Amino acid sequence: MADARTAARTPAQFPARSSVRAPARSRALTPARAAVGAPSAEAAAEMGGRGHLVVQDRAVQRIAEAAAVEVEGVAPAGATTGAIGNALGRDYPRVDCEVAGHRVRVRLEIVTVWPHSAAEVAAAVGDHVRERLRVLAGMSVDSTRVTVARVAPPTTAAPRRRVR
Repeated sequence: MADARTAARTPAQFPARSSVRAPARSRALTPARAAVGAPSAEAAAEMGGRGHLVVQDRAVQRIAEAAAVEVEGVAPAGATTGAIGNALGRDYPRVDCEVAGHRVRVRLEIVTVWPHSAAEVAAAVGDHVRERLRVLAGMSVDSTRVTVARVAPPTTAAPRRRVR
């Protein structure tokens, strides 16, 4: 019976199909997460229907990694492991983020450079990561936990002598 109904229709009677692709899946688009990060009705009216920003979890992690390396006393990413460890993804800083709407919890493992104080560097990293996530991603950081995995020797690379 279904074949008889569809056979009688002309192509103009079929509903038009949209060529718009579905948006990439993100945690902010799920109903539970959208409710957490959704603006209130008053805030939405004030925004004037301008839309909203969806920040992927991986972007939050990358921002935190970059912010950690920006702090003085943190060893640069390539200097903490050898070539094999770097290829296997064992380099520092290591970042783990838990995102819920516009809120995030960040755990970091860093390597400090001697003679910087590990406690002072860890506190500075936490503050800087919190600030960069607020400015760049619009995220509210609930907590930052910074662990100093080890202390690296100073990288005092003497200038290379050139052969003349």
